[in-house]
Amino acid sequence: MSGFDPRGARVLVTGASRGIGEAIAREFAGAGAEVVLAARSADRIEDLARELKGHAFPLDVSDPQQLEGFVGRVEDEVGPLDVLVNNAGVESSHYLERTDEGEIARIVAINLVAPMRLARQVLPGMVDRARGRIVNISSLAAMTPTPGLVVYGATKAGLSQFSDGLRFELKGTGVGVTVAHLGPIDTEMWDKVVDIKGLDAAQARLRRMGLLVTVSPAKVARDVVGAVRTGRREIRHPKRLWSNMALAASPKRITEALLVGFDPRPYVD
Repeated sequence: MSGFDPRGARVLVTGASRGIGEAIAREFAGAGAEVVLAARSADRIEDLARELKGHAFPLDVSDPQQLEGFVGRVEDEVGPLDVLVNNAGVESSHYLERTDEGEIARIVAINLVAPMRLARQVLPGMVDRARGRIVNISSLAAMTPTPGLVVYGATKAGLSQFSDGLRFELKGTGVGVTVAHLGPIDTEMWDKVVDIKGLDAAQARLRRMGLLVTVSPAKVARDVVGAVRTGRREIRHPKRLWSNMALAASPKRITEALLVGFDPRPYVD
C-alpha cells in the first residue's frame, strides 16, 4: 500500500495529552500536518492544540455515548480526516484472579472497542476519497505471554488481528492500515506497568539477555509519520525482538500470500 506526504494532511490522534500520543501529534505537526487532538484531559489538549496550531476535542473513549458520531462531529468542524491514530489505551495491573470484572470491561472498551468504532466512523469518507491511513498502537504483549498483563495482552492481540483483517478488507481502496507492536516505552504508563512484579521479573530476564530495551516516544512518533509516508504496514520495537514478532506474524502473511489476486471489495454490500 502506497503512502502519502503528511504535509497538509489532517490527522486525528487519540490519547494525545501525553506520552506516545503527544509525541505523535508533535511529529505530525512538525511534518506539516494539521493535527486534531482527542483525550480526556481537556485543558492539556487545548494547550497543546494552541501550541501546535491544531484542534482539541475532549473525548473519553471508554464512554460509548461520547464515541457515538465523534468522527462526524470532528469532520463537520475541521474537515475530512486523512489519518486516524488509535493511540488511547490503558494497562491492566493485576493477575486475572485479582482483576475486577468492571475493570476488564473498561480495558476492553478502551483498547479494542473504541479503535474499532472510530475506524468504522472514519472509513466511509476515506474510502470515498481513495486516500487515508489508520494507525493502531498495539503492543508486544499482543503476541507474547505476559504475567500480569493477560487482559491487556488479549485486547492488544484483538487490535492487532483487527488491523491485519482490516488491511486485507481495504485492499485496493487507497486506504492503508499500520499496526505498531511496542515493547517498553519511556512513558508514565509504562512506569505503572513495571510495578507488576511478575512482569518486572520476566522483563529483567530478557534485559539480561540483551533482547529488551526501552524506546523513546519520539522514536515511535517518527516511525508512525514515516509509515504514513511510505505505506509501511507494521512498526516493531524493540528491534532486537524483530525475529520473534516476524515469526508470530508468519501465519497471517502465509494466508495473505495464498490469497494474492483475490479482491474482497466486490463483496461489500
